[in-house]
Amino acid sequence: MNKATLKSALAQCIVRLGVDRVTRALLWRDRTAVLVYHDPKPAVLDQHLAFLKTICDVVPLGNVTKPGNGRPRAAVTIDDGNIGNAALLPVFVKHHVRPTIFLCSRFVAASTMHWWLYPGATPQEVERLKRLPNSERLSELARYGYSQHHADQPSGLTADQIETMKPYVDFQVHTRFHPILTRCDDNECRAEIVDSKKELEELLSTPCEHFAYPNGNYTRREIQILRAAGYKTARTCNLGWNDCHTDPYQLKCMVIEDDATAVCFAAQLTGIPVFLRYVRHARNLSGRSPQF
Repeated sequence: MNKATLKSALAQCIVRLGVDRVTRALLWRDRTAVLVYHDPKPAVLDQHLAFLKTICDVVPLGNVTKPGNGRPRAAVTIDDGNIGNAALLPVFVKHHVRPTIFLCSRFVAASTMHWWLYPGATPQEVERLKRLPNSERLSELARYGYSQHHADQPSGLTADQIETMKPYVDFQVHTRFHPILTRCDDNECRAEIVDSKKELEELLSTPCEHFAYPNGNYTRREIQILRAAGYKTARTCNLGWNDCHTDPYQLKCMVIEDDATAVCFAAQLTGIPVFLRYVRHARNLSGRSPQF
């Protein structure tokens, strides 16, 4: 049985046994689930949002840690600012949902390419590169012919697309070049967190107060820099729901696969599929995403 079949079978079990409904009643309750997407297709997101609005209230990210009203809540976030996100605008408008899209300041409104899209990239090789010290990762990318400063195949949202989406989308910060912050030295880490905020605020002409850790990797160092830079929240990839007691610099989330079917989406809202993946890779039961 292949991986896709196993995923589908698990999702079917979760839904048919009513685990998703029990999870909403016992764990989600009046807390907030922060959903994490990357580059979903409009038809998929349309289906997800239609279902989501039948089971919870959809709120802006800034309301995540505010007291609830007795109903489950969800905030929709999308990482990286891929150029395909522009096609999602009609879906947001249709469902009256204001998502947060976390932008890499040097991969949007520019001709550069997100580094994991370099020619010949494979999932296994990208995962290996993530684990390297940042200087070594950049050196290896250079051997593949990739430079994060020069490219002729832009993969991020354009300035015009961002301007069109601004009335309907909350754009926030996801570093400059999307390195794994815990693999950066102090100066690199500070520049990625502080300079990206300045660059995006200049592009957007609005304050940026929220941050998403690339790959969900962070330590106390990153939190200290974020606080000093004036951010109000930071989203991790740790599984769980949020309430007024959640550390705003360690917001939990539900990771959603961009191509999830309706049944898989309902299952992923419980956190169980990703929890099992984290257990397999991180060998712990905390729900914390694997850290490099």
